[in-house]
Amino acid sequence: MGFFFLVFYLIPLIVAMWVFFDSQKHGYTFWQGLLWAIGVFFVLIVFLPLYFFSRRKRRKLAPAPQRPQTPSQGTPCFYCGQPNQGDPKTCPHCGQNLKIRQ
Repeated sequence: MGFFFLVFYLIPLIVAMWVFFDSQKHGYTFWQGLLWAIGVFFVLIVFLPLYFFSRRKRRKLAPAPQRPQTPSQGTPCFYCGQPNQGDPKTCPHCGQNLKIRQ
């Protein structure tokens, strides 16, 4: 009786829980993950290979992660080319006057 319980209830339950949490990591909604888990629990031999196929296909279709943009370094100095934070009157790197006199 213990072997029957282990094979037909406990193993599918553990695999279904793994599928649910794994689907959340791969961008499925809560309900999509729950449906995958229920399918895996009741028909493990069919739904587990389908889930792996769907997960691999979803990963290929997902857009590549964007590189984070670097924050703006400020405007470069007209003389030395070094970036300046804010709007200084003189360049902190070369000392040149950055404000135009009128």
